[in-house]
Amino acid sequence: MLKEFKPVLLNKQFRYLWISQITSQLSINIMNFVFLIWLFDKTGSALSTSFLWVAYSLPAILVGPFASATADIVDRRKMLIVANFLQGLTILIFAVAHPENIFVLFEVVFIYSLLNQFYVPAESASVPTLLPKERFAQGNSLFLLTQQGSMVLGFGVAGFLLALLGFETTLLLCSLLLFIAFLSTLFLPKMVPGYDAPQTFELAVTGFFGKILEGYKFIKGERNILAPFSLLIIFQVLVQVAVIAVPSIAKDLLNLSLYTTGIYILVPAGVGAIVGVLSLPRLIARGWRKKKVIENSLLLLGIFLFLFTFVIPLLPYSVRVISTFISFAIIGLTFVGVVIPSQTFLQESTPRDLRGRVFGNYWFLVTAASVLPVIFSGSIIEALGIRILILMFSVLGISAYFISRRFGDDFLNNGTKKL
Repeated sequence: MLKEFKPVLLNKQFRYLWISQITSQLSINIMNFVFLIWLFDKTGSALSTSFLWVAYSLPAILVGPFASATADIVDRRKMLIVANFLQGLTILIFAVAHPENIFVLFEVVFIYSLLNQFYVPAESASVPTLLPKERFAQGNSLFLLTQQGSMVLGFGVAGFLLALLGFETTLLLCSLLLFIAFLSTLFLPKMVPGYDAPQTFELAVTGFFGKILEGYKFIKGERNILAPFSLLIIFQVLVQVAVIAVPSIAKDLLNLSLYTTGIYILVPAGVGAIVGVLSLPRLIARGWRKKKVIENSLLLLGIFLFLFTFVIPLLPYSVRVISTFISFAIIGLTFVGVVIPSQTFLQESTPRDLRGRVFGNYWFLVTAASVLPVIFSGSIIEALGIRILILMFSVLGISAYFISRRFGDDFLNNGTKKL
């Protein structure tokens, strides 16, 4: 199984990007957990944790499209270098001069997210630049593998680090990881897109906005791009809502300590995702249609969310614990089952010069579309309880399965490629 990743791992240039991704992802996952738990512990409100995501979302709304267009204009290596360095510096300053004020926390999250708007499209657009087309699936899988592995490790150890080292020292560790990511990007080759910079400010401005508009027009005009693009956006929005709801799940459904939440919830989900990353590329290579993988994943997701919420809590304690682990592992597997086929197809179908705009606009729309659902989810949790929110997720997953089976092929038949 691991032999399939060997050609990708032997690519020295890809390894430098991979190291940056690993350390960045590990840092952000530890920080996400620490910030989320610290805020929930201070306020006891699911709605307050929702506003943490609002602080993260605003930069994507304000500068997301501009940042994604920049990834198709300037050297992506420089974008990665500057973003990693400034992110590490931001967390370092906050850790050293941390005041007991939740509003300063929101400001730090805002700055980190602002820099991430430039890092993410540059990173996503660099994968196809550093790898041949036939290795896109393995590269995406490896990135998703380390993303999920970083989530498992980050959320798994964050509670212990917070209890053992304290808030400030844990953030210093995260800052160190970001500086390692910065050092790794220094060894990347120049990745200058095929674009001649305009000679005047007016041409630069019009060209800048023209490239943003071109990316949106391309997505809208190609059904084989629009379908996986829209699915990824909806799915990622639901994931963001679920992450914000983790403290409430731990407290109201599982009666867990907030510091052990990562171990009982996110670690098994991450393990399931890793299993999916290692197995799904082989199934797709053997001829499994990507659409079939996505549909089966959506159905399993809806079923196991329902079982976890309304059936598993009724079981005896020991059976309930084992069933909870299995449920979250399968939920993590279904996450990969939607993301890998959709993202791989998106990269295969997008022309090289448009990849920065497509993936940058993707993350912009994900973040912008998450704001209201995240806020309303916090209100739903406080008013109706966490079970109602998870039931809504379950219904959406099962409904998406039947809609795709019934109308998916008809929609895609107007395109030129088969998903």
